[in-house]
Amino acid sequence: MRRLLVVLAAAILVGASGAPSAASAKKANVFPPTAHPFGASYGEWQARWFQWLIEIPAPTNPQFDETGALCGVGQSGPVWFLAPVVRTGTTTRACTIPKGTGIGVLGIGNECSNIEPPPFFGATEAELRECAAFGYETFFEGATASIIVDGIAVSDLDRYRMQTPLFSYTLPVDNVYGLPPGEATKAISDGQIAIVRPLSPGAHTIVTHIDAPFGTIDVVYHITIA
Repeated sequence: MRRLLVVLAAAILVGASGAPSAASAKKANVFPPTAHPFGASYGEWQARWFQWLIEIPAPTNPQFDETGALCGVGQSGPVWFLAPVVRTGTTTRACTIPKGTGIGVLGIGNECSNIEPPPFFGATEAELRECAAFGYETFFEGATASIIVDGIAVSDLDRYRMQTPLFSYTLPVDNVYGLPPGEATKAISDGQIAIVRPLSPGAHTIVTHIDAPFGTIDVVYHITIA
């Protein structure tokens, strides 16, 4: 179960199936990787994304949502997080997001902590950083992806790869990792996350896609900014 979550959930790739359209020559509406959107670095937002997803119990966790009905679960603050999926194929979700809110979309990533069993365990910061990087480079070898926001591709996703600072999280009862509840006092993730700038009121689309040896994933988010 944990391996499935690492590959398909905590580590999705974002983009769109097929070749990008001619609109990809334009710049996607995202903050650059060196920016500090809403006062936090990209590494900090990546950590917050993992905290958000991991701390929601499985019965209401948005990663298992097939329609977007759980889009608002656990959302707070200036950035709204989009959830991954835990299966291959295509998933289509509808989601209403408040005006003025950024949107956080995780790229490939691997998370390690001092509460998980090997190969996701590390006791020290150095061990956790090595673990997170090893998982990133091993689990996603041969995978390709892109990020498409309203038909415009984010260029050079490798620029968005970074490690988080140390963070913590609480595993609830019936958590997505299938582990006993408890506190991870040390965790690190290594991955990509794109923060979409606040979109104009109305309809928008963010499509996610991954091509990898384990299969193909497409997640289509039809977003309404209200």
